[in-house]
Amino acid sequence: MTTRNIYFIFAFALLSLMACQDVITVDLEQGEPQVVVDAWINNLSTEQSIILQYTQPYFDSTSLAAIEDATVQVISSAGKTVDFTHTGQGVYTWTPATGEIIGDIGEEFDLMIITNETTYSSSTELRPVPVIDSIQQEFRTDEFIAEDGIYTQFFSRDLVGLGDTYWIKTYKDGVYLNKPLELNIAYDASRAPGAEVDNVIFIPPIREGINEIGDENLPVAWEVGQSVRVEIHSISNDAYTFLALAQRQILNGLNTIFAEPLVNTDGNIESSDGTEVLGFFNVAAVSISEKVIE
Repeated sequence: MTTRNIYFIFAFALLSLMACQDVITVDLEQGEPQVVVDAWINNLSTEQSIILQYTQPYFDSTSLAAIEDATVQVISSAGKTVDFTHTGQGVYTWTPATGEIIGDIGEEFDLMIITNETTYSSSTELRPVPVIDSIQQEFRTDEFIAEDGIYTQFFSRDLVGLGDTYWIKTYKDGVYLNKPLELNIAYDASRAPGAEVDNVIFIPPIREGINEIGDENLPVAWEVGQSVRVEIHSISNDAYTFLALAQRQILNGLNTIFAEPLVNTDGNIESSDGTEVLGFFNVAAVSISEKVIE
C-alpha cells in the first residue's frame, strides 16, 4: 500500500471520529395510503408477476397492505390479452405454456388494473437487447478498495443508435444481488445520458458491476465453484430514469449532511380518478449468460 493510500485512510478515519450525531425524533404527518404497482415483466417463458400494494407510514416496518381484489391484464398491440391471477399477498401471476412468451420485440403493451371502481393503466414498448458475448474472471491483487481474489466482468456491445437503456441483473449461486449499490443500469454503453457512447462495449463500471457488494460497501471476491448469472433487460428511457432516481433516494443516507429530502419517485402509472399512483410498468427483452468460477 502506498503512502498516499495510507494518508487517505488515516484522514478518512480522523474525519469519522470528529463527526457528531444527535438523535432527532421526527413526527411525520401520515397521508392517505397510495397504490403501488410493481409491474416489471419480461419475454422469458417463465412465470410473470405483478405486485399491487398500498404505501405505509415512513417509520412503519410492518408488511405492506396487499391489494387482493383487482382485475389485472396486459394487452399487446398484436391483440394478445394476458390475465394475471391473484395468488396471495397482492401478487398476481401469469404462467405461460411451454415455449410461450408474452410478446415480441417491437410490440406495445397496455397494463390495465381495475380495483375499487378505479382503473389504473400504463403503456410501454418491448425494446431489443444486446447479446452477452462472455463473462470473464480475473485474479486481482493489491486492489485499493477490494481484497485479493477473483473478480468478474461481462462483455456485451450496446445496440446501434443512441437512447438504448438497460438493467443488468446478477445472480450469485442463483440468488439475485439486489442491494442498492448492486443496481446496475446503463444508458447506451455508459452510466448516464449525454455521453453519446454508442454501439461500443459497455464501459468498465458497468461490466464490473456484476460483482457482489459486501456489508462494507466494497466488492466481494468470488470463490471457485460459485456460479454467476448475468441478465441484460431492455428498459424504456423512463424506466431508466425511475431506477436512477430510486437508487439515489435509497442511497441518500450515505450523503450524511448533504442528504437530499426524500420524495416519491414518479412512475408511469395513471389512475382514472386522477389520484397519484406509485410504481412502474415495463416489459423487457432479456439476454442471459452463465459461468462457473474456476
